[in-house]
Amino acid sequence: MPGAPSAGTTGAIVSAGIVAAGAVAWAVSLSDASGAVDVSSGAAAPIDTARLHPGAEPVALEQGRIYYVQLCMSCHGARGDGGGEWAYRVTPRPANLGAARTRARSDAQLFEIVSEPQPGTPMIGWKKQLSESQRRQLVAYVRHLSQGGVSGARH
Repeated sequence: MPGAPSAGTTGAIVSAGIVAAGAVAWAVSLSDASGAVDVSSGAAAPIDTARLHPGAEPVALEQGRIYYVQLCMSCHGARGDGGGEWAYRVTPRPANLGAARTRARSDAQLFEIVSEPQPGTPMIGWKKQLSESQRRQLVAYVRHLSQGGVSGARH
């Protein structure tokens, strides 16, 4: 195919991209030393039952928190503010789960977002990885975050 880069050129471009991404990650982590996650709050800490809203199910929230830590925290951050360690590597940036836009969504809308890939975003959807019950628990935890149930959550 005329004009197509050779395998060696493609390999060099990919390698340069990896090195550049690593350099950017290093520079950002040096410039944002205040961004360290405080494990005594946020998604890294177990649910604080004193902060639960009426009708919340502590066990479902705790299970949802675990799924959040495993699948969502790297992009959305420990407090759901969209500032996770991978947030600057994706376009558009992850949503702030404490924002009015998230709080205004119904549980059914949040369930759909958690379940299905979101066009134009890096959100892949978790329908194939999580059961319906697990996704509902994750939605319950996202709702908990959006209502300020995590200390330090920004709105």
